[in-house]
Parts: sequence; C-alpha cells; structure tokens
Amino acid sequence: MKSGFRKILLLVLAVALLPLLPLSPAAAEEDGDEQEFVSVLELPEAKKGSFAELTAAENPLVAPKDKYYKFTNGAKTASSYVNPSITVNIGTGKVHQTYYMYARVKIASPFQLRTSAVEESLAKVTTVVPGKIASRTKAVLAVNGVLESDVTASGVGARLDGPVLLQGEWKRPSDTASEQKIEKWRAEEGQDTLVIDDEGNLNIVSGDTWGDIYDQIVGMGEHAVNAFCFGPALVVDGEPVYGYYSRAISSAKLAQRMAICQTGPLEYLLITSEGPENPGSKGLKLDQFVELIASFGDVKTAYNLDGGSSAALIFRKGTEKWAKINCPRGGKTRPVRDVIYFADAWIPGGK
Repeated sequence: MKSGFRKILLLVLAVALLPLLPLSPAAAEEDGDEQEFVSVLELPEAKKGSFAELTAAENPLVAPKDKYYKFTNGAKTASSYVNPSITVNIGTGKVHQTYYMYARVKIASPFQLRTSAVEESLAKVTTVVPGKIASRTKAVLAVNGVLESDVTASGVGARLDGPVLLQGEWKRPSDTASEQKIEKWRAEEGQDTLVIDDEGNLNIVSGDTWGDIYDQIVGMGEHAVNAFCFGPALVVDGEPVYGYYSRAISSAKLAQRMAICQTGPLEYLLITSEGPENPGSKGLKLDQFVELIASFGDVKTAYNLDGGSSAALIFRKGTEKWAKINCPRGGKTRPVRDVIYFADAWIPGGK
C-alpha cells in the first residue's frame, strides 16, 4: 500500500514539474520554430520635410541618417529605420537547426526599390563586396543580386544567360555580340524571370525560351523597370512552390539561401538563411526555405536570389551604415556584381 501511494505521489510530482524541465533538443527546436515575426512598420506622417523626386533612371542619393536608426538592448546591429519615406524592421529566428535573418520593408514610392550593377557593361565581370555597391548608391538596405561572378573562357559571366533589365535599361551579355549570338542567347531554355514594375510589384514571367520571356517583358513597355533571370519563383499568388530541382542552385543541398518577397503594395520581405559554413547552422534545402517563407503567412510573391557566400543583407552595424549583418557568427563574403536595394527619399526640414 505504501509502495503504491509512493508511486502515485512521484507521478503527480513528475507531472507538476514537467513544465520546468529542460526540453529535449528536438522539442526545443520545434518550440523555437513557432515564433512571433516582427511586423511591417507603418510610414509615419510627413512633417517638416519633403520627398525627393525619384524616377527609374534617377536616384537623388538621399543618404540614410543616423537619427532614423533604432538600436535595442545595446545591440550593435540596428533593429529598424523609420522615416516618412521608408521603414525597415529586422528580425531573426531559427528553423531546422539553422539561423535566419529577415527585413520587413515599406516604402512610399515604387522607385525606392532599385538595382545597381558594378559595371555599366555586363560584358565586364568586375566584383566588389555588396556593401561597397550599397555605399555607392546610398542604400538604406540592400541584398546581393543575381549576376553570377564566375566567368567563361571568353570572359562573359557564366550565369548571364537571360534577359537583364536594370532601371529601365536593357543589358546584353556582350556589347559587341552579333545579332546571331544574341538570338542564340535568347533561344536557350528558360526558367523563372523576376520583373519589378513601375508600381513596385514583383512579377514572375516564365516561358519555354528566353525569347518568349524577353517578348513578354518588352510587351510590358515602360512598366517594366527591372528584370533578371535566376530563380526559381518560391511563392506565386500566395501559394508556395515546392519540388524545383537544379544543381546550379544546389536545390537538394543544405546551403545559405536568399529571397526577395512582396507582402503587399510597396511592402516587402527580404530573408536569408545561414549555411553549414556558419557556426551553429546546418543550412536549408530549397523546399525547406520555401517552407520558411510560407510560414510568414503574408507573402504573395517570392523569388530566389543568389545564395551561398553571395547571400548578404546590408544594413547598419555600429557606425557602419553599409555592413553585412547576416551570418554574425562567422562566414565569408563573396564579392558580387550587383545588388537590389531600397533608397531613402525623405529630406527633413526644420528643427
């Protein structure tokens, strides 16, 4: 009788103490997957200042200002940037034993979402670290783009194999390429192309050939501002896209990933995950990355950008306004040829 009572008492104590016991690694990871994501910060009311006039071709280079950054709990990396033309809100998390970082962005003008390449001619393969391009363009926030830094025997970028439109200007794989070569370039088998239009929307354009894709983009006329090929699309019309396989982007490999997403009118999500070369992270397969993006719940369109060591989220760290803030526990930074960035358009006035 005493033995039975003692067993019941121990069982009751065990149940009472269960919430206080440390979780197993598997349970801890599952618990960590359920997170409250940071929200989109609304644009504050415009007072005592004016908006700079931006166009597809012209960026007035309004540099980010110290007073609009916010640092929380003594952190070295800024947690947000807020003024009447742009808001940025940084968040972090961990899923599948992999750290990730993301930025919620809201802008007042569609032309604050921009691209910039190192060279005017894409026949030249010049690379620099992403922060240098962000510094040159006075970006508030930037991510690496899609132009591959590798070169062929002839010196042309190996991944420059599809339509490229940067700030309204068409780019070719070579300034001296013959029409016959360009037609062959256009006729290669295609994959998803991202088109950013003059309303700041992300559009996915697909076709059987690059010629089909090119013709669709040309048909958009001046509404098409930026277009580049890399991909694939990860979310289309709010539906996640699983099952894409490509050795070129290591779909089945645990790796660093980077994506640009749209969540609403002039609202975006930039998200990057770490890889096995970063301490404490295993990396994500492409389908796992899609799963992570879909978990935010409000993503309408998502497009895969260059990953691996090219993946870079550029924002404020300490006094440096154009620093790589992802992978804070270590890892290399690969020089790139282009960035996608968000520009400030607010010119403060008065006191």
